[in-house]
Amino acid sequence: MIEINGLTFKYPTQAMPVLQNVHLAVEPGTLTLVTGPSGSGKSTLLRCLNGLVPHFSGGEISGTISVYGKDPVSAGPAEMSDLVSFVFQEPEAQFVYDIVEDEIAFALENRGMPREVMAARVDEVCGHLNLTSLRKRPITEISGGEMQRVAIASALATQPKVLILDEPTSQLDPAGAAELLQYVVALKQQLGLTVLIAEHRLDRLLPFADQLIFLPDGGQVLQGVPRAILPKMTQVPPIVRVGKQLGLDPLALSVEEFPAIHVDSVQNEDQPDGPPDEQSLLKIQSLNANLAGQVILDELDLSLARGQVTVLIGPNGAGKTTLLRAIMGLTSSEGERRLDGYDMDTLTLSEVISRVAYLPQNPADLLFADSVEEELRLTLSNHNRQFDSDLIHQHLARFGLADKAARYPRDLSVGERQRTALAAITVQNPDIILLDEPTRGLDYANKRALAAILNDWRRQDKAILVTTQDVEFAAQLADRVILLDAGRVQFQGAPAPAFTQFPAFRTQTAQLFPNTGWYLPRDVRVDRISNV
Repeated sequence: MIEINGLTFKYPTQAMPVLQNVHLAVEPGTLTLVTGPSGSGKSTLLRCLNGLVPHFSGGEISGTISVYGKDPVSAGPAEMSDLVSFVFQEPEAQFVYDIVEDEIAFALENRGMPREVMAARVDEVCGHLNLTSLRKRPITEISGGEMQRVAIASALATQPKVLILDEPTSQLDPAGAAELLQYVVALKQQLGLTVLIAEHRLDRLLPFADQLIFLPDGGQVLQGVPRAILPKMTQVPPIVRVGKQLGLDPLALSVEEFPAIHVDSVQNEDQPDGPPDEQSLLKIQSLNANLAGQVILDELDLSLARGQVTVLIGPNGAGKTTLLRAIMGLTSSEGERRLDGYDMDTLTLSEVISRVAYLPQNPADLLFADSVEEELRLTLSNHNRQFDSDLIHQHLARFGLADKAARYPRDLSVGERQRTALAAITVQNPDIILLDEPTRGLDYANKRALAAILNDWRRQDKAILVTTQDVEFAAQLADRVILLDAGRVQFQGAPAPAFTQFPAFRTQTAQLFPNTGWYLPRDVRVDRISNV
């Protein structure tokens, strides 16, 4: 089993320990969900289990750790790799090869495994993770969610005793996340695999978790079965929030566990489908894009209006990232792109980026400076804007980065890098903001803060387009929803039908209360519910 006693760890650059006197036990063959606010030490705790902390991080560590009888601190990552497989928050950072199947086979080759055994293992994990059609594809040509599945396949191919996943579903669509978790649970049962998953999006994982470890921000670590820990947490998924509203005891962890209830008739209100053309700040017509001979975008039309948040949803590989890149002119495409009436093909890159800000899936691609504050100064310099220290510090404060102004951006957490990049691309006050998976690595509190910023921009009449696999976040935010699949728009309109009528994208609230039009916990009318 895994035992931790009195674990305390402090990074070299920090004054206070990120982990303080932690005591934990994880039984073999169980799935443990590790959660807590950003910066509470989840990733650090998991990296202690394979020796990455402190061997690669440096720092001061005390206490004892035992993983199936081995001490990761004395053994180190190389020796622990036979026992523990680790998939990081940013899967693209751990790839070695260019082709999908070569990357999956890499760890097996390192172990000197016979070729026929390697081939069978690669076939098996590709089949389970729906990667067979991508085996020959360059990794640079697959989506972020597909990269996540490739990284997990690589980890599972070695058949470890312990599998550690850091935010494994953050870029997966709902169907892909469900398939992945079912596969991991099946492996756990078949092989006695011990699984630890750090995740902010508890709604997807609670039904599968044998135990929950909650790391509060500066408090005592809590460990136990989910129903014992959830009542002590303030930030919980919608199904738990609704259960608390209705006074359920015990709390339901899945839609299937929720008790049968009766809802009195509720009248849905019609919502407008979208802005009239005269309000559109950005208009795309008949947009086509091909990549390596494959059609990615097919005759796509859309418009973005001032004062609206448009949310773009769809399965992994649907073309969402390609669409954002095509809008910016970063991907070759055909069709009409008009910015405030002007043909974007006639505008210079400088003219485009002065009005359109774009945040890619990997925020590190935008971070070049030696400090967070310098990132904002660099943006202003590139746009020939005057430096205003007060403005810069106010802008950083809006993103919760005031205390990180002097930090090196690439030393920050995934969520902090995301916020740094977002602050940098918007400091020049653009009219249009395009965000690709902006909630990756964000806890509930930071997602609320991001939503508040987006709502503020909405009030400033900015046009905002957000792609996300976080259905609950999308539902809270959207004025308008576009569902993209296989490069085509399958739906474009108000959020209520999008999050209640399409099974793959129904929110937990919509699943609990079908035919009511309710899709967020705040929609639930307790006075309309009987026989709870």
